[in-house]
Amino acid sequence: MQLLVVGATGGTGRQVVEQALDQGHFVTALVRDPARLPVQHPNLTVVIGDVLKPETILPAVRRQDAVICSLGGRPGQSDQAVAEGTKNLIAAMHQAGIKRLFVVSSLGVGTSYEEAPLPSKLFIKTFLSGPIAEKEKQEKAVRESDLDWLIVRPTRLTDGPVTKHYRLGEHLPFPLFSMPRISRADVAAFLLDQLESNANLHKAVTITGR
Repeated sequence: MQLLVVGATGGTGRQVVEQALDQGHFVTALVRDPARLPVQHPNLTVVIGDVLKPETILPAVRRQDAVICSLGGRPGQSDQAVAEGTKNLIAAMHQAGIKRLFVVSSLGVGTSYEEAPLPSKLFIKTFLSGPIAEKEKQEKAVRESDLDWLIVRPTRLTDGPVTKHYRLGEHLPFPLFSMPRISRADVAAFLLDQLESNANLHKAVTITGR
């Protein structure tokens, strides 16, 4: 497939890029700073752009089969590029006629907050309040689009390997005091598995390691 990755220099985004290339996909990475993506491959095209500058998004979106958006803010901060950048991305997809959009969100957004274990709720309400607020706006924009979307809400992310052993669901129960984790590699693997499946379209699913 022709796949655009937005947020390719982040941990999860880079995993998507590397695994997609390993699977034989043609990948376009939209980045502000190419030096932050030290990946070289004949099937990789790096496009310099900024999601807050709509005119730089459209050239990257054209002729893609799907878009994976892995924009994220930092703990203690509210990065407006997450919500506004996603809105710009959706607009560019409409203009280019591209329908399939997968977005990496977070546990704690929407209904998943009530289902989160207590330690996660405390972390969300303190260190992650800014990023979660941005993710709420981002998810709203995605839901209100007429795209074929999938929202993935991972639990605490790690740098572990691909295992493909995870729990997944729109409503996922957790033990009260658990500290659920999942590797960025597993999140990326799940997203790529969905490229040729419609089973989870128009859903916001929580994903965590077993």
